[in-house]
Amino acid sequence: MRVAYVLPWPELGGGNKVIFQHVRLLHERGVEVTVLGAGPRPTWTDLPVPYHDYDAGSPALPAQDLAIATYWTTIAVAERLALGPVAHFCQGYEGGLVHLAPQLAEIEAAYARPLPTLTVTPHLATFLAHRFGRESVVVSPPLDPAFRPLPRLRPRRRPWIAVPGIFEAAVKDVPTALRAVRILREGGRAYRLLRFSPLPLTAAERDLLPPDRYLCGVRPEALARELRRCDLLLLSSRPEEGFGLPLLEAMAAGIPAVASRIPSIEYLTAGAVALVEPGDATGFAAAAEALLGAPRQWRQARRAGIAQAQRFRPEAVVPRLLDAVLWAVEWTKGRVRERSADRAPAAVDRTKT
Repeated sequence: MRVAYVLPWPELGGGNKVIFQHVRLLHERGVEVTVLGAGPRPTWTDLPVPYHDYDAGSPALPAQDLAIATYWTTIAVAERLALGPVAHFCQGYEGGLVHLAPQLAEIEAAYARPLPTLTVTPHLATFLAHRFGRESVVVSPPLDPAFRPLPRLRPRRRPWIAVPGIFEAAVKDVPTALRAVRILREGGRAYRLLRFSPLPLTAAERDLLPPDRYLCGVRPEALARELRRCDLLLLSSRPEEGFGLPLLEAMAAGIPAVASRIPSIEYLTAGAVALVEPGDATGFAAAAEALLGAPRQWRQARRAGIAQAQRFRPEAVVPRLLDAVLWAVEWTKGRVRERSADRAPAAVDRTKT
């Protein structure tokens, strides 16, 4: 079976990390996978499959059993490249993002295309069915083996709090997490802040709360090493968040967390993580202090997170991924048969004379 993934710019980010994890799993199971992106082959990850920059020209590829668009803009790209039947891997509905509001009509037109869809959470599948009539199969991100725990009994006396995400991205709501850290510091304890993001530190973020350490665009394996040294993670995303990959990585690394009570996070954590209302910096600070000030509760949260993260281990995800790809291939074949039947001339009943 031949499958092509069609990406936008192959930048370092959670969405592309998940795509490349799926690519590796399919490749390891004997699927002939090709990745196409709007730019040169990425250097931040090691891809075991062919890569083509479609901005440099249309690649000469054999017919694919499935071309998987991975962002709303790549649906049209996949159809233009005419690689084969098109499916959509949706990790979050882009129409809900504030910075894309001017393009909402184009986004909705892309989602109105009748395509088999792979999604990362059940609530996203339900939303797409109700809003656009899309048929979906849920295939969650797999755990990256680099994110694993170190033996720990308690948080440090000067705890490290990790906050992920792009400061300017409204959906990540990093300012709420930073305000929570500031509230914690006002209580007199020496909380240290580790920030990590695909983008550099900005003056606006520094004015709100300068980090003790800032990691910009580090490779996943380097991030895993840094995260293991932390004592807590704050994920303050808004309801438009598609999955929350940094939270899964923290859980797998044995780092307790406090996160927003939103549908994607509730699915991901299944009760293993303390949840507070989005935007409630005081609530985040209180939940964080409760964990960091109680070693027994911190250890319980750590064990619960590690256990829940195992739901997403690669060997658990890959059967669902393979089934989803095969389902999408069969879905497109059924669509072709329906169109052929619609175009066929009406049958003549010759039994009636």
